[in-house]
Amino acid sequence: MDLAALSRIGRAAGAVAAFAVAACGGAERGAAVVAGMRWDFTGFNPLTTTDQYGVEVINFALYTPLVQYDDTLGIRPALAASWDAWGDTAIVFRLRRDVLWHDGRPVTAGDVVFTFERAKAPETASLLGQAFLADVAHAEAIDSFTVRFRYARPHAQALEDFWWAPAPRHLLADIPPADLRNASFNRAPVGSGPYRLVAWQANDRLVFEPNPAYPAALGGPPAGRLVFRIVPEASTMLTELITGGVHVDLPVPPDQVERIRAEPRLTLHAFPGRTVYYLGWNHARPPFGDARVRRALALAIDRQQVIDGLLAGQGEIALSTIPPWHPLHPRDIAPLPFSLEESDRLLRAAGWQDRDGDGIRENEQGRPLRFTLLAADDPLRRSVVEVLERQLRRAGALVEIRVTEFQTMLAQHRGRDFDAVFTNWILDNFRVASAPFALFHSSQADVERSANRSSVRNAALDHWIEEGGAATDPVRQREVWREFTRLLQDEQPVTFMFWLNELAASGEAVEGVVMDPRGELHAIARWRLRQ
Repeated sequence: MDLAALSRIGRAAGAVAAFAVAACGGAERGAAVVAGMRWDFTGFNPLTTTDQYGVEVINFALYTPLVQYDDTLGIRPALAASWDAWGDTAIVFRLRRDVLWHDGRPVTAGDVVFTFERAKAPETASLLGQAFLADVAHAEAIDSFTVRFRYARPHAQALEDFWWAPAPRHLLADIPPADLRNASFNRAPVGSGPYRLVAWQANDRLVFEPNPAYPAALGGPPAGRLVFRIVPEASTMLTELITGGVHVDLPVPPDQVERIRAEPRLTLHAFPGRTVYYLGWNHARPPFGDARVRRALALAIDRQQVIDGLLAGQGEIALSTIPPWHPLHPRDIAPLPFSLEESDRLLRAAGWQDRDGDGIRENEQGRPLRFTLLAADDPLRRSVVEVLERQLRRAGALVEIRVTEFQTMLAQHRGRDFDAVFTNWILDNFRVASAPFALFHSSQADVERSANRSSVRNAALDHWIEEGGAATDPVRQREVWREFTRLLQDEQPVTFMFWLNELAASGEAVEGVVMDPRGELHAIARWRLRQ
């Protein structure tokens, strides 16, 4: 694809100039921090972008969210300079007046309200509306720099609802909500953050320049340019990191951890992350509407073997969407064990037996226990699904692996065109209730392109999700999420596999690279080449 058209001659000229300087890796070494990525981005629209690193670029580089997290995971001001909570009914934000869109217009309350309304529109199918704003009912601009949100119901951790960046109303208001996902804006965004995107060559590189107008109170303009290079092969990326062709590599595959640790010129960044990997079962397709089958298949999976064999000690068995480091993680609940005996009992009870002696179970109608397992094509996911295929075969299930390019996988998953899928979920914010609601609440099961892609409908899960979302007392929160986790073990609406530590590496030529559960890119505006 050609460079994204920016619709402004000045910016287009800047893009050409940027690429002239960034024509090769060697030229970039003295001019820009170069970060290597395994795959290209999908776009940078706060309303529709869902991939992990795209969201991080939005939150930390291209746009200015209402609030940010500090290094203790407490809420701090960003676009919102201050706020007043009206008990458990509403909150009023007062915006900074010096944050500008990259085309020079001020970011206003009108942009915030527009973003809220588009996110809540079902046609937009926005994860922002599903995961962040499910408990927020209404937004109104009191004046140009003051906005009031009214809650749909009392709920816990209300400020975390607002860790998102507004989109520019003056550029997107004329685009129908259903068309926002494919808008040309997404590849030529006009943001409000410390960096401006000036060039994007698909599957090759993206070039960002400092925003000279970014307020000093929010950190001011970055020290220099930033380039993302797309390098799919992990071995090639590691060579580039060692030789200086890239300065930051993310994400690092677990099998490269020891090599990076042994290289004195490199620094490994490893920390407990917000990424949980899971097997999604499509409840709308037999036999996954039967909880006995889902639980039986989960019991047939030796998750510890996957962690020991493929994650180089950088993972932990997952129980739910609540990370092990979170205070609400129920430490008294054990993971579902690996048990082929119990798996066999449940499958027999559900009517699945090997009736013809070929090693594959059939139901009473003679239909084999066979399904396709979808996954994106990267080394870790490919290795995991190959192990899963062998483990589930021992339980009498015939798994046909289908590994595709990431965007193809994502489109099938969003469109619910799958039997089972191995994928991951990023804890979008640190509000525990947001992920369960988006993934499992029955109200989302029939919403097109919602995050409930497994079409989960379970009244008991709904009850605990709603209770947890409303609970403000810490003791009650722990009780609710414990019961929710117990129910997940029984029902297995999806089978949680493992939490993977976030892994990245940086070379000696770059400084300011700090990473923690907020994300690999939370300090990106402070990355700079050593003098």
